[in-house]
Amino acid sequence: MKHDDEAHKYYYPVEGRTDGAIGDAIAIIAIILVPAGLYAAWNTVASWISALFS
Repeated sequence: MKHDDEAHKYYYPVEGRTDGAIGDAIAIIAIILVPAGLYAAWNTVASWISALFS
């Protein structure tokens, strides 16, 4: 019944909009949090390295 679910989004865009909004929100959060997490992780590793060699 997956095909019917896809068709339902096209025929009733107002009702199907919530699924896309949730997906877009997750994507936006991921785009923001992934670089922030990498930045924080790199700062942590860099501080450990500098502490070890100082």
